[in-house]
Amino acid sequence: MEEEPPPQPDDPASDHTAAQHKRARSNSDSSVSAASLHSTRTLHDEDLEFVHENGRIYGNDSYYMPCDQPEQDRLTLQHQIYLLALKGKLTTTKVSPKTSRILDLGTGPGDWAVGMAKECPWAEVVGIDMAVWDLDITETTAGDTEVRWEIDNLDVWGIEDEFDDIVLRMERVDLARDLAERDPVDSPARPRAKTSGSNTQPQTPAESAYDLYVLNPDEQPGWHFSDSYDLIHMRGMKGVFGYWEGVYEEVYKTLSPGGWVEVVDYHIDLPQMEQETRNPASFPFPTLAKLHLALLQASVKSGRPLGTYYMHPSYLSDAGFKDVSTTYVNVPIGQWPEDEEQRKIGKLFMVCVMEMLEAHLLRPLTVWGDAERVWSVDEVRSLIVKAKEEILEWNTVMEERREPGRRSVFAGWEWKANFKWIIGRKPLYDL
Repeated sequence: MEEEPPPQPDDPASDHTAAQHKRARSNSDSSVSAASLHSTRTLHDEDLEFVHENGRIYGNDSYYMPCDQPEQDRLTLQHQIYLLALKGKLTTTKVSPKTSRILDLGTGPGDWAVGMAKECPWAEVVGIDMAVWDLDITETTAGDTEVRWEIDNLDVWGIEDEFDDIVLRMERVDLARDLAERDPVDSPARPRAKTSGSNTQPQTPAESAYDLYVLNPDEQPGWHFSDSYDLIHMRGMKGVFGYWEGVYEEVYKTLSPGGWVEVVDYHIDLPQMEQETRNPASFPFPTLAKLHLALLQASVKSGRPLGTYYMHPSYLSDAGFKDVSTTYVNVPIGQWPEDEEQRKIGKLFMVCVMEMLEAHLLRPLTVWGDAERVWSVDEVRSLIVKAKEEILEWNTVMEERREPGRRSVFAGWEWKANFKWIIGRKPLYDL
């Protein structure tokens, strides 16, 4: 008999040189953390080339987010916001003693993986990321737990390079709206497997290697994990892959029968952005809106559009998942809420948003640029300073609005993010 779906909680961003990372993962024999915490790797530091670019460190040439200490600090703060949004819970899935193997894809510094290892001490927890992070901080909070860290780049598909008409396509879509729906821009054809240097030309009967009884199709990319998992978790993965159909197919194959996948992310829209053109004098975020649109355009040009479109339920259903369901939580940005607990979350998230501006914007705008041009580093950083000033001024005025007898000039400009958890179950038997 198949299991019942789990209960759900209430809905409520040049110098460009390859260099070694300065902060390495702990070695497998490290004694920094608890003795029982295991740290292994699929690659070693000497095998990895990290990119130092415009004062930030990146894991490769394609992923838009850095993997340095400032970003690790931001991700740790963001982890706390996720916990607050779910009232202390780490997951919306049903976890039991039968959940013996848990995989955290794109684990980053590993806050979620460590939390799950503490909560499920009977389970083997594996965290995979393409970058090397400083794990000292997360490991010291692990306690008597067992986590295995692995380094791997799971983007085995890459992206298509036929984007000559990208600007024309961007003119036909509303990026702020369509990046929340499936296939926001015309989806490319199924990507080819990454080439390995082998000759893939078709054979002819004259060639000695030709065999009428053997088909030689192109090799299809895949992850090919040796073991299966009972729970696979992905969080904050927008902009990582360009071919999400393949990702969900691999997740499905990697799960044990009856296992669950959970995909987590959030979507931020500036409040009432349509009002910017109607009454620009009263719009509090003109610089931030300019950066926001440029980032979305740059992400499309990169071949990996940002947005939560990859969490559309049809991706999971098409891959074969059952009992697909979504949990939504609105999280405030800034200190405008009346409720004290919500103001606490809003303040933390506002700090997180301000810290994410450079991390999100710097590489996309200086490498790919918006629909018109590639930006300079100085221009990006100068506008980020202005955008932060806009956020702080808006927050001050929104706070004053709570005082008796005062009305904010930004009345109706409440700002929030839509946090989303989508889950799906692999059936016990494939029909």
